[in-house]
Amino acid sequence: MEREIKLVALDLDGTTFNSEKVITERTREAIAAAIKKGVIVMPATGRQKTGLPESFTSIPGVRYALTSNGGAVVDLWEDSIIYADFIPYKTACRVIDHLIQIDALIEFYHDGKSYADRKSYNRALHVYKNFPDWFKEYIKVSRIPVDDLRERVYSGKFNIEKMLASFDDMILRQQLFDEMHNDPELSVVFGNSFNVEITAATANKGHSLLKLAGKLEIMPEQIMVCGDTMNDRTMFEAAGLAVAMGNADEEIKAMADDVTLSNDEDGVAAAIEKWVL
Repeated sequence: MEREIKLVALDLDGTTFNSEKVITERTREAIAAAIKKGVIVMPATGRQKTGLPESFTSIPGVRYALTSNGGAVVDLWEDSIIYADFIPYKTACRVIDHLIQIDALIEFYHDGKSYADRKSYNRALHVYKNFPDWFKEYIKVSRIPVDDLRERVYSGKFNIEKMLASFDDMILRQQLFDEMHNDPELSVVFGNSFNVEITAATANKGHSLLKLAGKLEIMPEQIMVCGDTMNDRTMFEAAGLAVAMGNADEEIKAMADDVTLSNDEDGVAAAIEKWVL
């Protein structure tokens, strides 16, 4: 069946990025060709605004980005927030009281930036053994270490898009997820192989994507999404065309309308070529 796709939302890690954390030239060309055809193509990621890769945002015509797992949708050209779903103040205070006691890199996202607890930031860079080198480098360039993260949350001066903990110990990671994922005030997901990501209960990729689509007068059936893990599940539920990567979790593949090649085989480019171009 022929589809009219007007908006393409792409997860980054494990999807648009290959295993070397690179967006290949074929993928860049496919994105550029779709934009030239009049289709909106945007990253949809757990990353904060300042963590968006220039290799994606520098493609001519890339204007919008869904960040913080739906905590904020931004207009990159206007440097403005189109839609936001912040963690409520009392909820954020309760969460930080819990997070600050565990052995993990603790941080929150505000206004497109990431603020990390300094002690856990230093442990992540110099003590943790299981963080890959690319992630440690990413921490250095994208996190702002601060002395008292809890005080910042309690000040009420920060609209918090997302809170997260990244673990060297996977048993502790699973324990935190088990403790929090049924909390009715939160949305709690695994964003990658070593973290737990926390947003407001109503903040997720699918909800925020539909909010943007509504503002742009685009129908859900005109949206295509590509993803690979559980934090993409709500996008798959929201979009008219859900495409799972060849390397995706099995539960994501089961939800998909189509399964493309893996992220190391230009799966995003193949999906855009098939369904948009």
